[in-house]
Amino acid sequence: MAEAFTFQNPIAKDVIKNIRDPFIMLEGDTYYLTGTIPPYWNGKSEGVKLWKSEDLLHWEEIGFILHRSVAKENSWFRDFWWAPEIHKKNGKFYLTVNCRNDELKIGQNPLIAVSDKIDGEYTLLNADYPLFTKEKFEEGSVIIPDGNDANLFTDDDGKTYITCCSWDGIFLYEINLETAELIGKETPVVLPAEEGAWDTKIEGQFIIKHGGKYICFYSSFTRSYEVGVSYANSIRGPWIKDERNPLITPESVDGLWHSGHNCIFKDKQGRYLTAYHITLENDGDTQLLALDKIDFDDENNVLTNAPTLDEQTI
Repeated sequence: MAEAFTFQNPIAKDVIKNIRDPFIMLEGDTYYLTGTIPPYWNGKSEGVKLWKSEDLLHWEEIGFILHRSVAKENSWFRDFWWAPEIHKKNGKFYLTVNCRNDELKIGQNPLIAVSDKIDGEYTLLNADYPLFTKEKFEEGSVIIPDGNDANLFTDDDGKTYITCCSWDGIFLYEINLETAELIGKETPVVLPAEEGAWDTKIEGQFIIKHGGKYICFYSSFTRSYEVGVSYANSIRGPWIKDERNPLITPESVDGLWHSGHNCIFKDKQGRYLTAYHITLENDGDTQLLALDKIDFDDENNVLTNAPTLDEQTI
């Protein structure tokens, strides 16, 4: 029988004082957390920080695993270090973080780095070039001018895919992780809805596979910050939005303003959890870490009671 886990959001707010776009993974017997650190909007974020925990409740800061000092003034990745994630493949850890250079007019793009250890040292793989430029795409492909919020997913056949979002939607590409090069054309995963819907502006995607079904979580900041889901039976689609969307919305909890940009991970008991950031109505400038349980019905559709602010035991 799985050990009970009791928690209450926000998590470790005295240690994780302000974080957006949280990403958590279990490596060995230790949980690791990264995410966007403040300041968020003026381009001065110092890089990618890492925290660790044995129980998801008590967190210790490890420090920077990639610092913006690796960038030069003319580096395309000098500014805005957003939404880092870590993806393990073949014993190596691939770090993605989304950067840009406003002076050079290079829009948000994924910087990819690799390490033999989760806490570094990381080697940059595409320091010389952003992934998403016109020169790299076949005629007729969708060009992502701002390849934001990179998420990596490796399928059962060993192929790895990267998804990124733009104003035109969320798109998926096969990628050679060792060389940080895109392979072939894109697949649309989630497209913005028409005016009047909850998800006309989308980002923050995260793909998992459960029971043979591909599941893409995504966030929208159209109304506040909310999470929806899209499904497919093949990684190349077609992808279909859940009719119940949004599945995670602050409108369901008094005192909550935002609840979005989530990741999915398994805990030590094998339970699926989601991590996301929340903002409270009385403190909209502070982003806090939240956790909740994720379940699936008989057709592998997502079930969750997130977001929550009261005590939970799972």
